[in-house]
Amino acid sequence: MNTQLIDKPEKIIKISLHIPPKYLQKPIIFDLASQYNLEVNITSALLGEEGDRDGWFNLLLKGTEDSIKEGIKYLLDLGIEVWESDQKGQKPFNQWDFEGWLLEG
Repeated sequence: MNTQLIDKPEKIIKISLHIPPKYLQKPIIFDLASQYNLEVNITSALLGEEGDRDGWFNLLLKGTEDSIKEGIKYLLDLGIEVWESDQKGQKPFNQWDFEGWLLEG
């Protein structure tokens, strides 16, 4: 058994995504969960009726801090806007410091 996985505490973080139309047929959220070992809970979503417009998703990500960082890097590398939630509201993600984010765990 790998004790490294047991020793790292899991965190929960709340983010929002803006996914442009060119990615709406790609399983971005599935890939986020499966490739980065994250539990992803979609708390709300907004898509155009025909599915041909931008998509907005509010997510709770659960995993180790490293897994969360790697997952967010994946999203940013694709050019997907990631918005962080803190006690003051939402703002575009622009740093790797989780200070002030709604982290639990």
